[in-house]
Amino acid sequence: MHQSRKEQSIQRASNRLLSTDRKEAMLLDEWEDDMEAAAEWAHGTLPARRHGREPGAD
Repeated sequence: MHQSRKEQSIQRASNRLLSTDRKEAMLLDEWEDDMEAAAEWAHGTLPARRHGREPGAD
């Protein structure tokens, strides 16, 4: 079926926006994984006083 120029331009714009949204979603997912890993790593290396305990109070 033949599309008018207006329909074609709307379709192209829609495809670009959807593609951008997909890329953004993928990046956010990747960054979320990185932030979780960084938080886990930092949690294991925090000084004892950050956990509400003074050093040597065990």
